[in-house]
Amino acid sequence: MKKIGLFFGGLGNEAEVSIISAKNVADNFDHKKYKLVLVYWHTDGFFYHIKNFSEIKNPIKKIKETNFAKTFDVALPMTHGRYGEDGILQGIFERFGVQYCGCRVLSSALCMDKAVCKKYLEGQKIRQTKFAAIDLSTLDKYEAEKKITVIQKSFKLPIFVKPANSGSSVGITKVEKMSALKWAIKEASIHDQKIVIEEGVVGLREIEVGILGNNRLTVSRPGELVLSKEFYDYEDKYKKNKTEIKIPAKLSKKEEREIMMIAEKVYRLCDCRGFSRIDFFVAKNKIYLNEINTLPGFTQFSMYPMLMMNMGMSYRNLLNNIIELA
Repeated sequence: MKKIGLFFGGLGNEAEVSIISAKNVADNFDHKKYKLVLVYWHTDGFFYHIKNFSEIKNPIKKIKETNFAKTFDVALPMTHGRYGEDGILQGIFERFGVQYCGCRVLSSALCMDKAVCKKYLEGQKIRQTKFAAIDLSTLDKYEAEKKITVIQKSFKLPIFVKPANSGSSVGITKVEKMSALKWAIKEASIHDQKIVIEEGVVGLREIEVGILGNNRLTVSRPGELVLSKEFYDYEDKYKKNKTEIKIPAKLSKKEEREIMMIAEKVYRLCDCRGFSRIDFFVAKNKIYLNEINTLPGFTQFSMYPMLMMNMGMSYRNLLNNIIELA
């Protein structure tokens, strides 16, 4: 029986979400087919082999990276955000010859950095909302001020400000007055020195597509997030759960085909593997790419598993398919 190392926790700001995803994966795991090995990535930087989730508070048994391949056969990362989703953990797997699920180092790093990914896909003629990036680590105060002034003059409100290398809506601010832009940038910089500024679209709908596969792909029908407020933030995603999810989304056949086609194109352009979720905005009969999530959430409220289950898969079979694609 193959041993599957379920990785969760991590050093980034999405460790809490990662633990929720991992618990949900464990609850739906096929224990008859595989043996589950829980690997907790502690904030002290070490990996721990734990018997159950209650050990998170006081883990004891450390695992060295050199012993990963002796401890399990395949790594299944549920490590959302920085260090776990951006190619760093994937690089550790590559270095020590560990088979793993999901995207490889390059695609993980590319898709995680929203500023770089947006610029790359802009060059591939993928429609996106107007955006700009500010890397505070490379600019002095005068240069940063100059860039902010250009954005204030050329962008229309509302504006969304977000950390380039973060997810789960952490650090995002909706700016409705230009005077609040600097504060929003400062807020995002807590999570990353590289900031993405996006021009909002009036009357937009948030549409998401799940993709499963390496060369042969299963592309889900689009689902829609019907927001309880102005945008889908961390509290709404993982705590309040007030957002309504509609699967499939109410779209024309033409819109649905186009969204699925763009999702597949973007997945291949970014050299994704295993599974990913592609997010879109739809407004005034136009489709805009929002972002790619190479390790989407697997909580009980998460869109990706719901999208794939709508395709006829059980949660357990979805996990089995992801493992087989490693």
